[in-house]
Amino acid sequence: MKPSRLPIGVLFWLALSVASQGSPSEELVERLQETYSSLQSFSADFEQIFTSPLAELRESGIVLMKKPGKMFWEYNDPTRKIFVTDGRSSYFYLPGDRQVIVGELDLESEQTPLLFLVGRGDIRRDFTVETEVEEQALDAGNPLVKLVPKDPNPQFSYLIIEVSIPRYLVRRLIVVEPIGNRNEYILSNMEENVPIPEERFRFQVPPGVEVITQ
Repeated sequence: MKPSRLPIGVLFWLALSVASQGSPSEELVERLQETYSSLQSFSADFEQIFTSPLAELRESGIVLMKKPGKMFWEYNDPTRKIFVTDGRSSYFYLPGDRQVIVGELDLESEQTPLLFLVGRGDIRRDFTVETEVEEQALDAGNPLVKLVPKDPNPQFSYLIIEVSIPRYLVRRLIVVEPIGNRNEYILSNMEENVPIPEERFRFQVPPGVEVITQ
């Protein structure tokens, strides 16, 4: 992710493995949707790797998510920044620049991967699900799945998911953009359905900080 861009969403709750013909079975796709739908909140550490033809940027931090549409991303290395949304408004805070970028999060029209994290979206309806055969898993034995949107999406061409077995949690999410840029999110220390205070998703603009409205 470029330093000035908002995260497009990160993380899916998927349960997948490979069928004998090289594509996920109907049963496993159903379990994928059920596993995701039952998840109410989570916390995790993350590493994000943004790759373009010109550069590579590695960042890391913590992420908290809670249905229906609340997210808290805190980047700590190499530069501190915070992205917060309460499901209606979003705030992207850059302490080093003393700026806050404020926007609206319209869940009815949003077409990014975050839909699966905030209680909307249907895998079978929205994607063609394939077994990923070119990417290598981080952890031996983890299945990888490629999700290609059935309708053209201006923000991403396809997604690759690595699923941690046997908990059926996302280990890695790769978002490939139409122009070739790649955002890779690697998750660790994930905890499901954890209590998260509502205050985590309420951002107070610090005094003296420039506010930019999108």
